Amino acid sequence: MKCGYSMLLMILVLAFAGTGCQKAKTNEARVVFRVSNEGSFYFQPEGKSGYEKVVPDSLGNVVFTVELEEPGYYQYTSTKQRFYSVYLVPGAQMEICEDADGVTFKGDLAAENTFLAENPFTAAVSREIPTYSAEWMKINREELSRILEKLNKSGLSPEFIHQQTLKYQYGFYNQLLEGPELMAMFMKVDVNLPDNYYDFLKDLKFDDPLITRLPKWFKTMLAAFERMEKEGMIEVSPDKYMEIYAGRIENDKVRSLFLINLLNFTLDKGYSDELPTYVMNVRRLITDTAAIAQLPAIEARYQQAREANKSILRGMPAPEFKAVDINGKEYTSDQFKGKMQVLDFWFTGCVPCRAEMPYMEKLAEEMKGMPVVFASMSLDVGDELIGLWKQMIQDKKGAEYRLNVPGGFKSDLVKAYLIHSVPRIVIIDKEGKIVDAYAKRPSDPKLKMQLLELMK
Repeated sequence: MKCGYSMLLMILVLAFAGTGCQKAKTNEARVVFRVSNEGSFYFQPEGKSGYEKVVPDSLGNVVFTVELEEPGYYQYTSTKQRFYSVYLVPGAQMEICEDADGVTFKGDLAAENTFLAENPFTAAVSREIPTYSAEWMKINREELSRILEKLNKSGLSPEFIHQQTLKYQYGFYNQLLEGPELMAMFMKVDVNLPDNYYDFLKDLKFDDPLITRLPKWFKTMLAAFERMEKEGMIEVSPDKYMEIYAGRIENDKVRSLFLINLLNFTLDKGYSDELPTYVMNVRRLITDTAAIAQLPAIEARYQQAREANKSILRGMPAPEFKAVDINGKEYTSDQFKGKMQVLDFWFTGCVPCRAEMPYMEKLAEEMKGMPVVFASMSLDVGDELIGLWKQMIQDKKGAEYRLNVPGGFKSDLVKAYLIHSVPRIVIIDKEGKIVDAYAKRPSDPKLKMQLLELMK
């Protein structure tokens, strides 16, 4: 591969250009791609959904530039559809070269990125060993220790070793937290976890500021806290959970940025009447300057969301509905007045919806005899989908009432509730007024706690 000469030429050109009148951007990382294989390749921040194809610039060069405030990770997807984690720092100048022999790295950070390419850590899967079993855990922890030992002996910079150690560790945490549910959801595999499977969460404090450089740091931390709730490691509170999460974060920067991300995440999931309360509860805990600067934007997002959802705010009359059960019997919202209502909007093609059904069924059973009604509101339409719905609810009840909304996503009810995605949980009080149009999912223990508090 003739990458070295090209890299030298690029460096000389950049050095000469730097003597001009315009001052060079010291934080600009620059990656030049030398790809001789046919096919498309992609380069984007690691963890970002979708694919961003690399295309030549106006001069025909295939170059990627980005302003970086701190080191971070990108993903190179080769023409052979192999994935490479790429470490970038402010001001780095490097090349990614791909030919029939594979992918190599030149220039700044070549040694670091070569190490990443040669030492990926993906939890091993074996047909002989059940995934997430005690034996599987032992094997993968040993493999992680082996890679970390190799990293510490690599002679690479201390900063990179520190950062990459965190990336390996938190990547494994993310696998442990998300893997079992994903297997159950998409592969329909019941995973039997060891009794001590989640013990690693007991002493996890999130005290290293470099965590926030990791591609999935917020997602991993949130999954950890939600699992802690389910395992009884932390208190469950519908209105103070953000404070409770923050209590497990020892570093000021990590805590501040996590709370900002959590507030934005709450808005991403839909309008929340509780957001001002959440902000009031955590404002004193957000001490990082960069995080504080983001609070006005969150307030603006909240006001926009409130305006967009003004017809389904807390205290508004709940839209009336008509729905039918498996036998065609009609039910109306008037029949449920006098009891609190929990409506679960879903359809058979929605995998996350189906994954929530056992939790809804369990919740309905646990609250049996209380003044609350659980109604599964299918949005399926057409003979084929209606047939699938009827079959599915015979196998899995999902709720006390299993109903279908005529018209599905085109119905007046869906339009009234501004439903654009499912699952969507709505809570209505005994007088027929909206309590929460974007309630927590049944798998979240905070939903049950919220319902119990509303009954007091």
